[in-house]
Amino acid sequence: IWFLVFFFFLKLVRPKWKIPGKFIFYVAISWALTHWLGHWALIFILGHPLLGFIFHIVVCKKHHIDWRTCQPRDKYLALQTKWSKGDF
Repeated sequence: IWFLVFFFFLKLVRPKWKIPGKFIFYVAISWALTHWLGHWALIFILGHPLLGFIFHIVVCKKHHIDWRTCQPRDKYLALQTKWSKGDF
């Protein structure tokens, strides 16, 4: 699931150096949870990307951005920059 969602939105990740960092972080957290919680870690492994996807759809619709294509792109990138600074 992570690969499918991430592949779909890969072009929107800024800056590009975050791509391997996000992957390593996600795999490390998933491995640690699996080690400590066993099969209960699937809640995180499946739920985290799903919640992110739902959040993406809701925020895009709220700001009148097409959630599939993230168009208009400049509006989406401005929103992403604003969100990354904590200015909701």
